[in-house]
Amino acid sequence: MFTFRTFRATALTGLAASFLLTLGACKKKEPAQADQPTTTAAAPTPIPPPPTPLAVGSVSIGKSIDADKKVSNATTSFGVRDTIYAVVNTAGGGSGTLQAKWSFVKASGGETSVNESSISISPTGPAATEFHIAKATAWPKGKYKVEILLNGASAGTTEFEVK
Repeated sequence: MFTFRTFRATALTGLAASFLLTLGACKKKEPAQADQPTTTAAAPTPIPPPPTPLAVGSVSIGKSIDADKKVSNATTSFGVRDTIYAVVNTAGGGSGTLQAKWSFVKASGGETSVNESSISISPTGPAATEFHIAKATAWPKGKYKVEILLNGASAGTTEFEVK
């Protein structure tokens, strides 16, 4: 038997179901997370600092050098039969020409050129460049110097003595 109470319950149930269906139909659909490609912004590539220009750092002189072109017996006093080494340590990068000018310093003043040599270099960081002088006969005793130039500009002078 159909009663008012049954009718009212059926009507309320139908109304609630319609409301829920309408509410669900109005909701904006979002794609599932798995369907979306994940993109991450790439970190910007840092700009490297400008390269340090080629420069002479130090000059070492001695009687011998090792395999790494480091003076292994540093001194400023040489014998008359010694080979004399100068190691030029450079920093920075680029290309350039290193030159060594060896001179005998006269007691009366002035200088006499003993030897000049140059080498082109293109380091990308710290480097060592070796120069040396040797003589078949004895070196005259006295004061000497070696001047190092980088691209024609003096980078320093080191004095030494032959005894």
